[in-house]
Amino acid sequence: MSANENKLGKFLWADLTVPNAAELKEYYKEVIGWSEHPVAMKDGEEPYEDFAMMTDKDTAVGGICNQRGVNANIPPQWITYINVEDVEKSLNKAIALGGKLIHESKKKDGSYNFVIIADPVGAVFGMGKF
Repeated sequence: MSANENKLGKFLWADLTVPNAAELKEYYKEVIGWSEHPVAMKDGEEPYEDFAMMTDKDTAVGGICNQRGVNANIPPQWITYINVEDVEKSLNKAIALGGKLIHESKKKDGSYNFVIIADPVGAVFGMGKF
């Protein structure tokens, strides 16, 4: 991996969270030519699969996720994730400047894994330390 791949401020990933990821992944396979890599998930004790969408066997370009469990409140749209130095600091700045927290994911130590926010005009994006 080159040093530029995870450069701060760069768009690094995109997720689409929908009610039925298994059905919609087929659409993107046909339209774009992606293949899928199943990702095991759990909602309580009930297992299900989200999908990393692949351009080839080694290159994931995004995810199609089920709108349940930890993803239940994420809006059904493509959300791009931007690499930031400090998620909490960037989140606080975003809120202070008129943004709104939509979703958060924290690590076991309580620090942020990533957040999804709406900017002051309602555009939604994610931020994380990748």
